[in-house]
Amino acid sequence: MSVTGAMMGRVTWRGWPVVSRLEWRTAVLALLAGLAAASCALVLAVDVLSGGGLAIARGVVAATCAAAAVVVVHLLRRRRVSDAEAGVLLHVGAVATAVSGVVQTDLGWQWLSASVLSAIPVVGVMHLRRWGLVSLTALACLGAPLVFAAWEPQSLLTLIASVAMAAVPAVVVGVVWALAQQLDAARAAAARAAGLDELTGLLNRHGLALRVGPLVRAASRAGEHVSVVVADVDHFKRVNDTHGHLVGDRVLVAVADALRGAVREDDLLVRWGGEEIALVARGEAGRVTRLAERLRAAVEEVDEPGLPRVTVSLGTASTTAPLRTTDDRASELSARLLDHADAALYEAKRAGRNRVRHGAPLVLVAGEAEQPQVAVERSVVTLPADPVVALPSTAVPPSS
Repeated sequence: MSVTGAMMGRVTWRGWPVVSRLEWRTAVLALLAGLAAASCALVLAVDVLSGGGLAIARGVVAATCAAAAVVVVHLLRRRRVSDAEAGVLLHVGAVATAVSGVVQTDLGWQWLSASVLSAIPVVGVMHLRRWGLVSLTALACLGAPLVFAAWEPQSLLTLIASVAMAAVPAVVVGVVWALAQQLDAARAAAARAAGLDELTGLLNRHGLALRVGPLVRAASRAGEHVSVVVADVDHFKRVNDTHGHLVGDRVLVAVADALRGAVREDDLLVRWGGEEIALVARGEAGRVTRLAERLRAAVEEVDEPGLPRVTVSLGTASTTAPLRTTDDRASELSARLLDHADAALYEAKRAGRNRVRHGAPLVLVAGEAEQPQVAVERSVVTLPADPVVALPSTAVPPSS
């Protein structure tokens, strides 16, 4: 049987598909039930071959084997069981294991039953939370000592063994549950980190893709525009060459912090790549003009000890929010806007840097609101007055 196939959703044997789309937790349950059935079958075979050498009730063992086999078939046919159904199976399995251990006089069978009881709550961590896991663990903690108390002579050793067997499930489940909680926290942190730029703490491209859909839909409901501003640090290569990459990184962080302080909480700031930072925002039609100039001024005012002062060039683009959109189409819309804002950004670079240029807005064709179309006019318009600022000696001067 192919284990890789099971993880990928298909179980095969010698290349032939046996079960399709078997969920991995269900596969674990089926594997454990299969091991139980195989163990019972082996015990029966040994007892028969030894002429009844084991002190077991063959009927009980045969019934346990048959029940485990039925569970395996049920799980393979179901392919995916709910947590509630898995909880019922595990509780029934714990009770049946404890009962079979109590009614059997064979010491080996008792140890096998106690060991299985200790393992069942560990499997329950995958499916159960809170009271479901507590009740399953309690069954295991009570069942294990009962198995020994039923047949072993009452002595101090029996008491110690019973207490130890009762503690094992609780300790194991506690440790596994704590590890599961840490794993869940690590996964959540990784998911958050997957959407954030490690250096600046801004969104990265993946983070933008996750959040741009809700922003576009909110703009659509409010009848607003969706706008993009792309900012690029002027002469950033010169900063790295002159001061080193560590200082360059600190400059990027300072620029990101300045931009973050100039936008609203629902605006999306993204480190688009290298020294380029993009903003996706919603609002009335004229907001992007004021916003871009505010961003430019915020960076120009940054003056931190040990860092060269820098400026940014900015390009913008905007469009009316489409009436209906999916996350994928919202991402496509933002990508189109970013392309046009980037073209306007290069116009700002050519015009002398430390200034804003606005691209012609995108126009949505009537009846196809989900598909943004480019307006016929593609010219770049400028603000009537672009500031020209004399920078201090530590500044990186814009080139002509």
